Amino acid sequence: MRVALAHNLRADDEVGQRGFTSPGEVSELLESMRLLGHDPLAVDVSGTLEQTVGLLRSARPDLVFNLAEGWTGPWRQSFYPALYHQLGLPHTGSGPTGLALALDKHLTKLVLHARRIPTPGWVFVNDPTDVPSLEHLRFPVVVKPNFESCSKGIGPESLAATPDQVPARVLQCLKEYPDGVLVEEYVPGRDITVPYFTAAGGALAPAETTMPATTAPGGLFDYGLKQDPARWNHLQVPAPIPPALADRARALTRTAVRALGLHDFARADFRLSPDGALHLLEVNGLPGLPADGASHRAAVLSGLDPATALAGAVISSAVTRLGLAAP
Repeated sequence: MRVALAHNLRADDEVGQRGFTSPGEVSELLESMRLLGHDPLAVDVSGTLEQTVGLLRSARPDLVFNLAEGWTGPWRQSFYPALYHQLGLPHTGSGPTGLALALDKHLTKLVLHARRIPTPGWVFVNDPTDVPSLEHLRFPVVVKPNFESCSKGIGPESLAATPDQVPARVLQCLKEYPDGVLVEEYVPGRDITVPYFTAAGGALAPAETTMPATTAPGGLFDYGLKQDPARWNHLQVPAPIPPALADRARALTRTAVRALGLHDFARADFRLSPDGALHLLEVNGLPGLPADGASHRAAVLSGLDPATALAGAVISSAVTRLGLAAP
């Protein structure tokens, strides 16, 4: 099968490229596809619309393996699946609606709340002169961008201990991320993430990040920590939590993924509070797939081949879902 790996290549460490696919990840996935017997081609879709359309048409793929994040705006992830649809190209992963919903933390939390999935209390703000009432929120709170991933826009200054600290933090966050911010109740505790791959049985073993700063009082797994290469040394898969709690994390992840209309693969991020309660923070509809990351380790733990686990799971799920001819 001719597979086009559509991605935005991360050329440097500029903030706007966080979430883009690294050269190493591209190489790893291409090699996995070759081992699976496919004919893969890397397609960097970071150029103009005309250039991107030209590259995709010249590639003539049987399937697009979509990892494209897009550059700016709340609908940046949705643009690419919509384009593939217009070009008549079947693709892996979620469609425009699911990716738009998952990237919008406010709408995601509304969906979670409707499904009785526990998520921290919040308000959405897109106008610094019209901040909704904060009376129902428990302090401290975190002020963070509504439409970002990789913890962009989150740092030590994002934590507000009292209501009078919120307006200044909202104003500063909106200057950098004008599409909107969340004011969300801060949940102390542990960072738990659950990878999801349809072809590997759905929600996989929960993982935990145990970097010292995340477990300290007031600790946030913020942008700075997520850029620290040492974070991989603090990743535990499976997370050292009781089996019943791991089962609940997987069940909540399954419910959230289905409610948001996501396909093939995703990742749910939780906070585990000291009282043993899980709080779903967000669902990533287009998670990265680095070797030895949480998704890879959990997939291997489920019994998949380490050399082909992630590419194989995503392609297999898409082929079945789309009714494509078997590779």
